[in-house]
Amino acid sequence: MVGQKLFFHSPLSPISFSQKESPSLLLRLIIHELIQADYLIETPPLDLAPFSWATKAGSKNKIQEYVSLLTTAFPHLAKESKKIEANLDQPCNKLVSYLEPFITACRTNENLLFFLLKHEKSVSIKSILDKICPGQLTELRKTITHQYKKRGFRIPRWSR
Repeated sequence: MVGQKLFFHSPLSPISFSQKESPSLLLRLIIHELIQADYLIETPPLDLAPFSWATKAGSKNKIQEYVSLLTTAFPHLAKESKKIEANLDQPCNKLVSYLEPFITACRTNENLLFFLLKHEKSVSIKSILDKICPGQLTELRKTITHQYKKRGFRIPRWSR
């Protein structure tokens, strides 16, 4: 363990990226954090404010950890991950748009696509979905359903 970086916020580590699902899971964690907030702030060591849950600020420390894992998860997109690391002071919706190359790299992962569809009301997510499959969200839903059926999940009637 000597010489290894400690991760306090991320459930993932550089070792976990040997698994197929890890890169898309990392993207879902990053996107979830970014669409919940308007901007990022350094996480104070101890937050005693009684209403801190109502703030529109996200944890910059958490996003820094997640983004540092992008180069491990997507070694061919190292330049793009450095761009995100350098721009963490940008508004969160701008940071989501920087994730487009990573999302495009995982565009066949039904879990990531389902997550994006669940959050399609977010303007930044909607624009990425329009680029991945312009005007074909119903086809995308069918593809996701088909992928889940292949894996053995029973699909409810309302989703067909």
